[in-house]
Amino acid sequence: MSEKPPKVAKRSADPIDFDDPEEAWRHLDANLKKYMPPEDIAVVQRAYEFGAVAHRNQTRQTGAPYITHPLTVANILTGLRIDRASIVAAILHDVVEDTEVTLAEVKESFGEEVSELVDGLTKISKIRFSSTQERLAENFRKMIVAMAKDLRVILIKLSDRLHNMRTLDHLPTTKRQRVALETVEIYAPLAGRLGIYGIKSELEDLCLRQLKPEVYAEIKKNVAKKREARQSYIDEVIDILKENLAKYGLTDFEVYGRPKHFFSIYKKMSEKQMDFEDIFDLFAFRIIVNSVKECYEALGVVHSVWRPMPGRFKDYIAMPKPNLYQSLHTTVVRPEGDPAEIQIRTRGMHEVSELGIAAHWAYKQKGHAQYNKADLQKFSWLRQMMQWQTELQDPNEFLEAVKVDLFDEEIFVFTPRGDVIALPMKASCLDFAFNVHTDLGSKTIGAKINGRMVPIKTLLKSGNIVEIITSKNQKPSKDWMNYVYTSKAKNKIRAFLRIEQRERGREMGKQLLSQQLSLIGKSFDSIENTPKEKDHLVSTAREGNFEDFLVEIGYGKIDIDGLLRRAYPTSFKPIDDKKIVSTTQAKFKGKSKKIQSGVSVSGIDNILVHYARCCNPLPGEEMVGFITRGRGVTVHRGNCARSLDLDPQRKVPVNWRSVESTELGHAAIIRVMVQDKPGILGEISTAISMAGANINRAQIEVGSDMTGRLDFEIMVHGLGQLQTVIGKVEMMPFVISVQRINEYKNSK
Repeated sequence: MSEKPPKVAKRSADPIDFDDPEEAWRHLDANLKKYMPPEDIAVVQRAYEFGAVAHRNQTRQTGAPYITHPLTVANILTGLRIDRASIVAAILHDVVEDTEVTLAEVKESFGEEVSELVDGLTKISKIRFSSTQERLAENFRKMIVAMAKDLRVILIKLSDRLHNMRTLDHLPTTKRQRVALETVEIYAPLAGRLGIYGIKSELEDLCLRQLKPEVYAEIKKNVAKKREARQSYIDEVIDILKENLAKYGLTDFEVYGRPKHFFSIYKKMSEKQMDFEDIFDLFAFRIIVNSVKECYEALGVVHSVWRPMPGRFKDYIAMPKPNLYQSLHTTVVRPEGDPAEIQIRTRGMHEVSELGIAAHWAYKQKGHAQYNKADLQKFSWLRQMMQWQTELQDPNEFLEAVKVDLFDEEIFVFTPRGDVIALPMKASCLDFAFNVHTDLGSKTIGAKINGRMVPIKTLLKSGNIVEIITSKNQKPSKDWMNYVYTSKAKNKIRAFLRIEQRERGREMGKQLLSQQLSLIGKSFDSIENTPKEKDHLVSTAREGNFEDFLVEIGYGKIDIDGLLRRAYPTSFKPIDDKKIVSTTQAKFKGKSKKIQSGVSVSGIDNILVHYARCCNPLPGEEMVGFITRGRGVTVHRGNCARSLDLDPQRKVPVNWRSVESTELGHAAIIRVMVQDKPGILGEISTAISMAGANINRAQIEVGSDMTGRLDFEIMVHGLGQLQTVIGKVEMMPFVISVQRINEYKNSK
């Protein structure tokens, strides 16, 4: 690595991007000198020379030498005043993946700390989020593990993504939109959680420009249209604030205003169905003071000048956000009727709001940034995500947990003792109870909000004082899943229901085994009290222990008749399954000529068969049948959760006559998550038809996050054709995910 980096004379007119490596390095060098000692800058320069040689034959889509990209990423990171190892890793973040340089060479030249950061970045760079639900969950797990190991990895990745978003125009439209959608759903919220609001806001604006170009252009035009008038408005508000703050005795303070970001304007227009001209609070003003005491004094001054809007005051000083952000937020109404949003904070709080997690690294020894892992313990949300990624194996549950508890806006409520509890918006009293303690949640029968009795499903608002009413006889029910929003509450309820279901399964298994044992002259009690007999049955069933053995019988997963035949071949008296269904057969024979020909029940024809609407089994899937009073036999999917609650004594053997039906006679429901764009319904409908399936009905919902949800009820021959449909739809460029769901819910 003794070669010199290439030199290019061409210069970029855009200060946020560079075509010339020398210019990019001069810009980086100047930024580093603001906070980094010369000996550290020398190491960074050596990394630049190393990376320039490694990437010497590579160019970007813009035609610029590739090394300009990692240098720009490093430049972005200097805005966070990040340490030397991170800057070096940023410059080298693509060498292992895109060149012949090995991780061992990086370690030898720059040390283990840098090599570990580069390794983490290399692994994250291979993650692609726009795929199936299972792969999406797995990729997010990898990112969480990398973040937890060293948060600097995600800071470098965010800077990398920011530069890529700034220079996205050279890519094809489809890829630009895929990257933008991934950014607005994953990276921008992560930047917010890390408290780096500058990067978050710019990422969101850049995503809006790619995903909603017409909306972006319209907002940009409207903002620019009255620039002089708006600047005059900003100057007027600042002058009034400065005059009154000084009048009331405050001396050392700063006041400034800025227009709101385009994405926040778009969100307000979208969520409140407002036109641009109807939005008045297009600006945010900040007052920076020296102490917490002066924050509240400044708030008093602001409210004495202008009337505060009810419900628009938030105290993030007394109740900091999980990313440690602190500030006072208030919205006031000026005499002309225009609202103004004002944020008040100390200089230390302002540094946290600008630098996020980076502000919590201790700068020691001539400005060298020492990575302080103790600071990371303050970020409880990251520890919570690490817990989810190990506990929640179901990809849907895991992604739901991340989306709800990580990315949602928050409210702050109080216990009767005055403790502050942070919850996502849409949280209920029951969510609050489970957040305080699992036992409190599981015994909840009611709640009081500000002293007034309310149902447990009542949604909470910031400032509520919540008291939970309990009963020792109460226990969670399935209905509670409809009353909670947070992942913590849902997981605890699910865990309780699983335990309760297991206990029911055990009792049912005990009863069924006892009945069958009595037919061959044996008793359950004698076997349970004889370890040798008990072990004999367990080993015959190939189960781990007697408890699991009983539960599996109760769930209907063990054929007792076959088990006893193997365990006691000499004394076993076979039980004829045909006797179980003979009564039902006689009852329905002749009543209906419309017999389902696709299913065979115990090898007997002429039995009325219905497909369970809770799971819509398809030819080719495992299934289970249950005798149903008045309806013959109802067939469920083998993994249908509702079938576990049915009486195993009514269970009968059922089989498909063929893997695929001869007619499109089987309903299946698929949910397609898409990136919102015109003509989606027609394109997906065509793809489904080309796969040979018919559409019964469709339901569309478009969210405020620029995504759409399309539910289709389709008629197919069987499982094979359904998988073909899903495969064809999943390959469409604007489709985020496709999954089969059990029930079609009409819009209200």
